[in-house]
Amino acid sequence: MDFAPASPDHPAAWSKLLETYRPRPADEQQSPPSLGCLIREAGRNPTLGAMYPWVSMQQLSVSTGNRWEEWGHAPLPAMFARPDGYEVVGRDGRGDVVRLATPDSAEAVVFAARLVRTADAVRPVEPHPWSPEVERVLREAGWHPGRVVDATCWKQRLEQEGFRSHAAAEDFLREFGELAVGHGGAGITRAREPFALDPLLALGEADRFDQWSEEIGHRLFPVGELADGLAFLGLDEDGELYVVDDRPARFGRMPEAMENLVLGVMPVRMPEPK
Repeated sequence: MDFAPASPDHPAAWSKLLETYRPRPADEQQSPPSLGCLIREAGRNPTLGAMYPWVSMQQLSVSTGNRWEEWGHAPLPAMFARPDGYEVVGRDGRGDVVRLATPDSAEAVVFAARLVRTADAVRPVEPHPWSPEVERVLREAGWHPGRVVDATCWKQRLEQEGFRSHAAAEDFLREFGELAVGHGGAGITRAREPFALDPLLALGEADRFDQWSEEIGHRLFPVGELADGLAFLGLDEDGELYVVDDRPARFGRMPEAMENLVLGVMPVRMPEPK
C-alpha cells in the first residue's frame, strides 16, 4: 500500500502533503481535489495540525509520532475523501461505530478533531469479514470491497416525498444500493427470499415508514424491498435492518443483518400491541 508519511517536522509534513495533493488542472491531476481540500482543512485545524499526517489511498489519518509503524495503531479516527464527499469513521467508548458523512471538508475535520480530543476515539473500523457464502452471493450481485455508488439522487427524491434520511442509510446505500439477489432455496430458519436494494421501490410509502418509525422510536429510511415487493426493507439510524409491512421485524444490526438476510434467518417480529 502506498503510504505518504510525515517528516519529523510536522508543519513541513503537512505542507509537503498539501503540495503533493493540491488540485491541479484536469490533465495533470494525480488525485481527486477533495483529498487536497481535506488535507488543507486538517492542517489548519489546531488539534489535527499539531499531529503527524499520513495518507493511504484516499484516507487521511494522524498520529502522535512520526514513525510509519504508528500509523493506524493510535486510538484515532480516520478521514476519507469519497467521490461524493467526506467521511469520518471511529468507534465510541461502547464499541459502537461513530460516523459522519458530509459534503463539507471543514465539517469533517471539526468532527474528527472533536473525536481526537475525547477518550471515545479509536482506530478505524476494519472491513467486515463476510462468511464465504454471503460474500459469494454479494459478489454475484455486483458487490465488491470498497464499492461506492452515488446515493444523492435517492436521498433527494425520497426526502421530497416525505421520507427522512440519516447517515446510516446513506452509508448502506453507497455500498449496497442497486444490488439484487434472487431466490436462494432453503435458508437457516426461513427460505432465502429475493431482495432488491433500490430505495425508490418504497415511493408512496412515507406514511407507513413514519408510522412504524414512531412506533419503534427510531427513524426508518427505505433501502429496498423483500420477496418481490411483499414487504419493504428499512434501516434505522443505528444500522438496524427492518422488514416493513403490517408489523415491523428486525434482521439485526449491520453488518450481521446482511448475513441474516442473505442466509435466510427469520427476522424477529415486533409483538402485537396488547
